[in-house]
Amino acid sequence: MAAEDVVADVSEEAANTATDPAETLGLLWAKFTDPEFLGQLVADLVTVLFVLILTTVVYMLVMMLFRRAIVRMDKDASEAVQPQRRRSQRIVTVLALVRSIAKWVIFITGGVWALDSVGINIGPLLAGAGVLGLAIGFGAQNLVRDLVSGFFLLLEGQYAVGDYVQVGPLFGMVESIGMRVTVLLDLDNQRHYLPNGGISTVTVYEEPFVNHIIETPIADGANADKLAAMIDQLAAELQEQYPHYLVYHGPAFVVPSDDGPLVRISAAGFPTQDWIVTEELPMSIRELLRRESIVLQEGRDVRTYMDLSRMPIYNIDTEEVRIGAGE
Repeated sequence: MAAEDVVADVSEEAANTATDPAETLGLLWAKFTDPEFLGQLVADLVTVLFVLILTTVVYMLVMMLFRRAIVRMDKDASEAVQPQRRRSQRIVTVLALVRSIAKWVIFITGGVWALDSVGINIGPLLAGAGVLGLAIGFGAQNLVRDLVSGFFLLLEGQYAVGDYVQVGPLFGMVESIGMRVTVLLDLDNQRHYLPNGGISTVTVYEEPFVNHIIETPIADGANADKLAAMIDQLAAELQEQYPHYLVYHGPAFVVPSDDGPLVRISAAGFPTQDWIVTEELPMSIRELLRRESIVLQEGRDVRTYMDLSRMPIYNIDTEEVRIGAGE
């Protein structure tokens, strides 16, 4: 081929390339001026707008219903006593999770409906999403384990939002429970995000305190009633000083015994803060005895032990657990 022919072909090709954008714009203009195309475009836009409005309305109504239900159950939980309070807390937890799931279901359904309404084939998209989900499932086994554990955790109701729990070395209040993680708020207001798949042992405190008895064996019975009144006053002062640690106390009472009277007082400390009833209160009672020159029984000392009068007892006949059956 002659050199001038090659130059001519290149020039012609460059000219055609240069006119392609103009031709494209012309075709688009022609299409937009086509009444049939414009009618179809307007119809598609109206359909998509209708789907979006309907999705928004459904979303707002569903969220409003869930919000009202959660607020009502929250109020019932705050006013109820155990075990009704725990049941209400579990319902609140499940409602919060279902609300989150419902939100995504509404959004995804609205998006698929909008795409389908304008003639976009969603079959390949769904198939691609299924393959992608399968690949993610194989590549994220820990995530799948957390989700499965979260499902059974919620299904069994092991603990609920608002419960005080001990998970390994961590103690705190359950702030939220999700399908993947449980959020624990500790005593320093620090949030701990615990993957559900890693939670193996949980201690749930049905009530936010632990019950103890503080017993003072004295040698002289004449001082028993006086000492009981003073221990009452001492416990009241200690509770005023440490209101979040010493949950409740008393009243002190005298129990006769062969070796001399025993002055007992019940006291409950916040979980993991047993020092208030096992150390601080007994130490204060010893100081009171020294100050008032009250003698303990020989070989005896102020002691603290668990209050079993509030121990739960299972009734085989009624299949119910009763608290405080020993009182």
